[in-house]
Amino acid sequence: MKVSIVGAGNGGIVAAADLTSRGHEVTLYHSLQALKDPHADIMQGKVHYRGEPLYLHKFTQDPLDAVSGAEVIMTCLPTHILSQMFEELIPYLEDGQMVFINGASAMNSVVLSNILEEKRPEVDILIGESMSLTYAARYDYEQNDADVILKSRHNLFSAYPSSDTERMMDKLTVLYDTLVPAQNIIETALNNGNPESHPAPSILNTGYIDNHGDTFYLYRDGVTHHTVKVIEAIDKERQKVCEVLGFEVLDKSARSERSTYFEPDKPLKEQYNESPVLKDLVGPVTLNNRYIVEDVGYGLVLWKSIAEAAAVETPAIDSIIHLTSLMLEVDFTREGLTLDKMGLDKMRDLNLQV
Repeated sequence: MKVSIVGAGNGGIVAAADLTSRGHEVTLYHSLQALKDPHADIMQGKVHYRGEPLYLHKFTQDPLDAVSGAEVIMTCLPTHILSQMFEELIPYLEDGQMVFINGASAMNSVVLSNILEEKRPEVDILIGESMSLTYAARYDYEQNDADVILKSRHNLFSAYPSSDTERMMDKLTVLYDTLVPAQNIIETALNNGNPESHPAPSILNTGYIDNHGDTFYLYRDGVTHHTVKVIEAIDKERQKVCEVLGFEVLDKSARSERSTYFEPDKPLKEQYNESPVLKDLVGPVTLNNRYIVEDVGYGLVLWKSIAEAAAVETPAIDSIIHLTSLMLEVDFTREGLTLDKMGLDKMRDLNLQV
């Protein structure tokens, strides 16, 4: 399959290497507006994958070159820059292409669809997103060496609108057989594991991060007997929203065991502390980090907005949003992503709108 991957960060490079190794024709696109260039060898289309040299079909910084002829355009980007990068591609999109947002779900399918409707309403594009990145990815920048630690199992996926999900799944499951259809993108967003895992233990360990951030291990050290209680409280609020909206209700342990990030038959604290995939990841080294900024602004704020539409109170979620806003001097409730900003009506049935 002809696949264009947008974003030459860790996730994008690992995805490009994996799909190339499995016989797909992969073009890797890196924006000229990006703050940092990838490794020089990547810009020549070369990467070491699991220790062996591998050559991508193409590396490009030309958006026309990236999009032309692609069957699937897959974004592997942080949520806060996704819209900006998508606008670079819009002039060159072709009827029949699919845009697959591969990363932490934040209902960005609606955001991109709205941009597309404004800029090029005549083009027929399918857009959808997974609940999380399809990989636990590892990339060594110095050695230009990529590896896949695991492929996330039972990764919920939905198109926007959900009536397009089956059409997108028919093609995307050729790339990733771990994708599972969700009811809609609200369900994928509510199953994104980051908003419950990252902001609370990070904010509650602010003193240590401020003074010793480069030696801080969130999953291993930041999730303690006390901080895990806040994670559990946030998760209970999320579960209540799922229940009201008619989605599957699973707690954090069960969801992460199913995706194979957590080992079964352990208390939640130990699952975080001992996860073979997560425990040795250093950071966040500062509060101005995507674990906080992205997972509050595009995670907890979005969950709060959905909860308000479902008439579910969220005191634990509200408290973390409030503390983060105070510490970073940003009004995340005002600046973050909400249903209103996406043009969805809280007074109407949400499931019928997506």
